[in-house]
Amino acid sequence: MMLICNFIKRHYANAAAMTTNCIGASRFGLILERQAFTTISTKRFSTVIPSDEESNKYVKSYALQGKGKGTMVSVSTNTGHSMQLDVPTKMGGKNSAPQPVEHLLAAYIGCTHVTALFVGRNKNPRILIDRMEFDLHAERDERGALQLPIEETPSIPARLMRVFGEITIYLKTPRGNTPLTLTPEELALFSEQTEARCPVANMMSASGCEIQVSWKQG
Repeated sequence: MMLICNFIKRHYANAAAMTTNCIGASRFGLILERQAFTTISTKRFSTVIPSDEESNKYVKSYALQGKGKGTMVSVSTNTGHSMQLDVPTKMGGKNSAPQPVEHLLAAYIGCTHVTALFVGRNKNPRILIDRMEFDLHAERDERGALQLPIEETPSIPARLMRVFGEITIYLKTPRGNTPLTLTPEELALFSEQTEARCPVANMMSASGCEIQVSWKQG
């Protein structure tokens, strides 16, 4: 357990403030004692986790129910939607629905899109997006999931290693005005704020996944 705690301290050596103490470990991970504020730094983000009393005012909750039979899984949400998941035939599935990682990447696309709309609306002057187009790819090392013996935790992470590709944004042109063209600096700030505010991008980056996506204006 001490080795794990020391790894965490080294991993977050660049944190602005490290107020979380490692007090134990379980088969599912570390047991952390959280004080008033905890700062977690990753390569892309620095995240401050506020105290329970403060954060409870802003918590957004999600609820899903799922049923799996064979390799097919059906999921319903408390917002009235449903989705299906499966895996390819070469993985023993029936390929009847997108696989889980494809759902994750779709969530990244959807979250990035709606977050970009929010960022644009709150810029001064406003940046109104007509549409966005995504051309993304992702990679992971399959040994992270398949490495044997099954009693031993794989030495390679099962997570995605990187997501890469291109996002093209098309802006609305106000009636009677010339088309708006963003400078490279404006586009860089726009993409930075979108990714920083996207919950799915945050989660993926915090896992160690490299997001190598370039933005351009169409």
